[in-house]
Amino acid sequence: MYRLFFVLCLCYGLLGHASSEETTTSVYEHCGNLQLQENIQIKLITGTWYVIEVLQHKTDEKFNGEKFDVPTCPSVFITLAGSDTDLKLYWNEDLGDVEYQFKIRDRTAPGFWTSSGFQNGTLVQVTSYDQFAGMVYVRKAISNHMVLTFCSPNTQLYSVVLARDKTLDPRDLKSIVNHMHLQKLPITQTKRTCRNSASSARATVWMTTAFCLTYLMWYLQQHK
Repeated sequence: MYRLFFVLCLCYGLLGHASSEETTTSVYEHCGNLQLQENIQIKLITGTWYVIEVLQHKTDEKFNGEKFDVPTCPSVFITLAGSDTDLKLYWNEDLGDVEYQFKIRDRTAPGFWTSSGFQNGTLVQVTSYDQFAGMVYVRKAISNHMVLTFCSPNTQLYSVVLARDKTLDPRDLKSIVNHMHLQKLPITQTKRTCRNSASSARATVWMTTAFCLTYLMWYLQQHK
């Protein structure tokens, strides 16, 4: 009797957990429950950023949790468009560019942007571009990196990790991913960009270090 009761409780718990996971995912895909960073100063997040990662959140059959590098380093330029509630975001990469327009409808929530009009740019013309109509949530914005989540109900749901430089400390990336896991926001695909820049930077550091060591050894030999 006790064993039967234990099994029933276990099954109920597993079903409840699965139901909770499905409910959480469904809420996110309807653009609900996405937290914003408070106390954002829009003027401080304008300017040039580089795309470090694009994290897909849609639970679609074509996304299977894969991680891969993309041989490009897109840049993003954010600027105010006439007022402190109108924004333009320019996305530029090797294939072309896209211009987004957003509006801040609530001054008390500057991290919540709604799309305004259609996107323009060469990428719209030369590729099978899906127009974005939805909201952008500024999930995190500090001096050296920022996380934007783009959500169009039941259509698009992804986050873009941006940095002021073409590289970002792996610890910062891990912290961003861990935070999403804590919020049960699924990551179903990871595109990593600007990797060549990171490799070049590491190579430069190693070459500089090697040169300094070689010079130091030569100097010590000459002054024995």
